[in-house]
Amino acid sequence: MSDSVGGSRASGPHARHEAGIPDDAALALEKAAASFKALLNANHVDEFERATSRSVCADLNSMQARQLELRALVNLKRVQMFLDGMNALQTVLGNLGVENVSGIMACIWGPMGFFFKTTEVNEKAFDHILEVYQQLGLQLLPLSQYMQLFEASRESRWCLVYIYKDVLEFHSIAYKLFSLRNALWAKLHRATWKDLEPTFDHLAATLKLHADFIEKHGAPLHDRHGSRIDSGFGPGPIDTTTTAEQHKVYETTYAEEQRKFKSAEETRRREQKNKILKWIAAPNKTEVEHRKHLQTAEICPENGRWLWRQHDEVSNWISEDLPVWPTVWVQGPRGMGKTILSSLVVRHLEKLAEDGIKVPPDSQVCYFHCYSEDPEFQTYLGILRGILHQLVWAAGVGGEPVSNNHAAILPLCDDKRTTSGGSTLTNPDTAAQLIEVFFEYNSRQYVVVDGLDECETLAEGASTEILQTVQFLNQQVLRCDELSQGQLRVLFVSQSTPDVRKAMTKIGIGPDAGEVILDPKDNLVDIGRWVKKRVDGEWQKFNLTERQKEVIENHVTAQSEGFFLRASLTMAYLSSQINKENLLEKVKPGMLPKKLSKLYEELLEAVKARLQERSEGHWIQARQLLGWLVCAHRPLKWHEIQAILAFNPDREDNPVDFDMRMIREDNIGDYLGSLVHVLPGDNIRLIHSTAKEHLVQTDHIKPEHVQCELATICLRYLSLRCFAAEDYREDERRNDIPHGYFSFQDYAMSCWFRHIVTVVQNCCNVFLEPSFEQGRDYTRSFSTALEMFISAYDADLKLLPDLNGLPDTASDLLRKDIDRYASLPFYGSLFRVWYHIFQHQNSPSEERNKVGIARLDAVLETHRAAIEKDFSPGDKTVNEDTMGDYYGPNLFKCNRTLCRFFHHGFDNKADREKHVKRHDRPYPCKIEGCGFAPVGFSSNKDLQRHMRNYHPNDSDGPTPFLQMSRRTETARFQCTICQKSFTRNINLKGHERSHFGERPYACSTCGKAFARLNDCRRHERIHARRGA
Repeated sequence: MSDSVGGSRASGPHARHEAGIPDDAALALEKAAASFKALLNANHVDEFERATSRSVCADLNSMQARQLELRALVNLKRVQMFLDGMNALQTVLGNLGVENVSGIMACIWGPMGFFFKTTEVNEKAFDHILEVYQQLGLQLLPLSQYMQLFEASRESRWCLVYIYKDVLEFHSIAYKLFSLRNALWAKLHRATWKDLEPTFDHLAATLKLHADFIEKHGAPLHDRHGSRIDSGFGPGPIDTTTTAEQHKVYETTYAEEQRKFKSAEETRRREQKNKILKWIAAPNKTEVEHRKHLQTAEICPENGRWLWRQHDEVSNWISEDLPVWPTVWVQGPRGMGKTILSSLVVRHLEKLAEDGIKVPPDSQVCYFHCYSEDPEFQTYLGILRGILHQLVWAAGVGGEPVSNNHAAILPLCDDKRTTSGGSTLTNPDTAAQLIEVFFEYNSRQYVVVDGLDECETLAEGASTEILQTVQFLNQQVLRCDELSQGQLRVLFVSQSTPDVRKAMTKIGIGPDAGEVILDPKDNLVDIGRWVKKRVDGEWQKFNLTERQKEVIENHVTAQSEGFFLRASLTMAYLSSQINKENLLEKVKPGMLPKKLSKLYEELLEAVKARLQERSEGHWIQARQLLGWLVCAHRPLKWHEIQAILAFNPDREDNPVDFDMRMIREDNIGDYLGSLVHVLPGDNIRLIHSTAKEHLVQTDHIKPEHVQCELATICLRYLSLRCFAAEDYREDERRNDIPHGYFSFQDYAMSCWFRHIVTVVQNCCNVFLEPSFEQGRDYTRSFSTALEMFISAYDADLKLLPDLNGLPDTASDLLRKDIDRYASLPFYGSLFRVWYHIFQHQNSPSEERNKVGIARLDAVLETHRAAIEKDFSPGDKTVNEDTMGDYYGPNLFKCNRTLCRFFHHGFDNKADREKHVKRHDRPYPCKIEGCGFAPVGFSSNKDLQRHMRNYHPNDSDGPTPFLQMSRRTETARFQCTICQKSFTRNINLKGHERSHFGERPYACSTCGKAFARLNDCRRHERIHARRGA
């Protein structure tokens, strides 16, 4: 065989057979070719039509010559069997009289040449193409040698159609990848190709199925002209009846294999997508709230349209092919209804995409709503995760592996998931990289980000989070504009706060450059229409006349001044009136509250009046709940609120009793009225970001008092026997768990010191009014809680130092707020706890990620282990209550108090363990299930060394040549982690250290560390030679 690639062409002595190929089979060939050509970009159609086997071989020989010159040969001979097989297919089709054989086979030769030319610059991709052609070529027969079978059996000619279609399947998949822009397919290639391995195996298996049928039934006729016909010993005639029957079995088998593979692939891809979404771990609140906003707007479908009808910047951004401003900032005052407007923009875009007239039908839309009360919705990472979640969610999982939607990027996402090391996405750079690929892939992408100003409630770094978000999205717009102008469009909707305006100015957005300033008066018509629909539809209980309805509509609309929040709160206030007389009295001129604070106060009064009708206790409890929601240092989950209610420290015999003390309301929203939103799962939130600041101004909720209550509750709770007693027994723990004793431990252990800090800094006046009986009660209860806490953890709390020995700065910081308590009886105890907190908060991050009290750290681990081991959320506790009612749905928690998964948790142990490993060793092996590095590495350098040594084919370096084998000795020393064996024990020890990236041997000259002593000595000799 020639050293060059391709040379041979299968041929046969037969002219075109007069019977020809069946008409339906010939039609199937033409149809398959036409379907493939429909996928091609316009600039490839003519190029592929001109392609032949000869042109492909010429290209390959040229490439081989270049590789030889560069000493970079990659064994192009791997493609030879495939070339021979396709040449034979073309010859047989021609002999059977198929029309336009060259056009049909151009769908084979054209893609081949294209793939080789496109991937020549990428060694890995080029190698992968060759590997698949070799894999498929191994299953191709020399079809010309079976010509008499195809002549004698019309059914067997369908094998040729199926071979052709299977090869086209591979070409279709590969073309959709490699026809992308070079930079884009290079990003997708490695993960996509790995993900396609089951598809390649399936295609090779079906090609083998065709070959087996041809070989079995063509064997008697194989190379018939090599036999002596006149001798009487030649093969007899083929039994066409038997062949036809077995052909039906073969076709049934082929169809079943296709069906099974398609079903298995759809299942695998669906599971893959679900794993990715779980890894992204974006709360579904954005989608839930978006649906709520649309439901609110549904009663008036025409509302909100003025935004794009009156503002050219927005309409241009939506529908023009080349928008003037691809990044637009819509800003307006708080409470105007901008969040609902942004949801209406999203819905409008989705409808336009469905119509496919004003915007392309394949346009993609994603959105994100920021929320001030939830830290997960205030950060750069949180925003990226929310956007990425929607981009992944939009991906279809049926159909072809690489299709013109987001499914093409799922393999890359899955690759990032498996190589990130954690069970959740925690790196904003990783999220940004994936989003960048989605944006580059989509021909038209809209992004709507609402409420950036809500990020400003973060204690620290708000301006950085806002700036990072704005700059990243704008950079993506500029990058995509270089590829295709208008491909990516971003709409920001927010207030014009200093941090937001600063960020917009940095990217060039201003009054005459993409900024849209909203006027609340533009809302008046929408508000009037909305109020009318509400009154007509929901207020039938008041039996209003048309004139009375009109009066209400006019008053509420005028009173709102164009602010939907005011209109909404006013309608909730009016709806709470007990009778028609009260309602009509409230809408008289001057009777409706004008300020938001007054509206919130009236709503709270309405809740109070309604609950007091049931009992005074109902109102007291509701006021407590609202106070906790307002003052908690992180959003409380519903089971944690129930835990506070279930806790009574004065009942020593039964301090925690969910069964007797938890709220048994079917709908907590009905209980607390329109002031809260109940979200899916275990979450409850205030109605609006303004609610918190206005509710604390009412007489009913005093934040300083609530903070003292929460601090006292945390201290008393953590002083319970189940936390503090050294003789607490295992049988007691097993009895206490199903009664909910540990349902509040996540909050108390991570936030107790925060409440103490708040008390010290802001709540002194609560205790300094001795004439006020409630103040004396707070002093007694807080003093008792401090004494019990110190008594329980005296050995763990840091002792007070000599303050005169402290540096002036430290002493001043320590005493800045605490000295105001000097006259109070608990001053000494509070100072002791305050100093401990001060020391803990100034310690390294590893220590700050602990509870800060050794005994509490230990019992937390023990309690959680017992819950994880023996209980699940569906287990019954007391009567019909479940563990999920007391502890929430996720029982497997992270052990780091500053991590959101400390309280959010996971629903299984495996995900939690992956997450914890991410904290400890953030650089895991990229190969899932690698036995050589089960716990990851402490540095990226160690990871790269591991990849080069153990997984060279998956590293970024060139594919290595296989080493020749050599004589080896018996390996007696086996690694306990990966079971690899060594001939010497010292090599085993060095190997085991490499699992963990440990390097105990340091150079005496420069300090560089090594895992093996010999490596260190070899390195030191370099210094010695230089010194010599």
